[in-house]
Amino acid sequence: MVTNPLPVLSIPVRIPKVTQILVPIDFSGPSKAAFWRAVDIAKIYNASLMLLHVMSHQTANGMATLIPGALLKIEEDLQADLDRLQRMAAAQDVVATTTLRKGHVLDSIREVLVSEPIDLLVIATHGGRGVHGVLLGSIAERVIRSITIPVLTVGNARNQPAWDERGARHILYAGDFRPETLCGLSLALGIQETTGAQLSVVHVVPAKTTPQAVHDVRTNIASIVPPGTGIHIPTGAIGSTVCQVARQLNAGLITLGVHKNSLAREIFGSNLLEILVNAPCPVLSVRQCDSETHPPYPTNVG
Repeated sequence: MVTNPLPVLSIPVRIPKVTQILVPIDFSGPSKAAFWRAVDIAKIYNASLMLLHVMSHQTANGMATLIPGALLKIEEDLQADLDRLQRMAAAQDVVATTTLRKGHVLDSIREVLVSEPIDLLVIATHGGRGVHGVLLGSIAERVIRSITIPVLTVGNARNQPAWDERGARHILYAGDFRPETLCGLSLALGIQETTGAQLSVVHVVPAKTTPQAVHDVRTNIASIVPPGTGIHIPTGAIGSTVCQVARQLNAGLITLGVHKNSLAREIFGSNLLEILVNAPCPVLSVRQCDSETHPPYPTNVG
């Protein structure tokens, strides 16, 4: 598998175009970490935020039937919490609007994406071990695979490396360097070009890969990426190994190119889910299939 040569490609540099960022908020710790990361990005690209909280139908209907006036009080409190975040963004010179909805989170996100010109979705994964982290990481994965704009996933606050005023200083692209996933590299190149960040790439190979095969893979990758890019070709399980390399490099951002949903991924899980849940830094994912037809960014062939 890895002995086959990688395709010789000219990678388009996708310059980030970010004018409006959607941030779903549930007021948890990871959700607030996602909010602050969105504020960082808004300051870099002079973008605005749309803060979205979705109140489930079950909660709304239950409150409406149990206690007269309880639903209105809850809505007022939630709106006050959103307004507080809005003021916190304003203190950082970032314009934010707020939206309070009832329904399902995924459906509400999709509805906003249809009705508003959103360029980036920033969402918390509640990353970490245990059923709760995996469940919410799975929701983030479903969002990524079902929409056409880039998605930045943010885990627990303790997993957030420092960014400066230009953003992440070390970007790690993780992929197999096949055409379907190179959109993540294109985006990493665009961010590098606009922010001056250091770029590394990682391509995980099976444990029994021969030294010659690893050499061939490295040579092929070197022909694709810009000079000076750090190239890492470790062996092991893809998801955990990518996270390990990101920790070793102290990466501030991982970029990925991902595929649409498939039955196999729904049944057996995916490397994407493991990376989303356990990454030591934010993960920026972009779907290749739609960006080829409707590029979300202006492109320069590099």
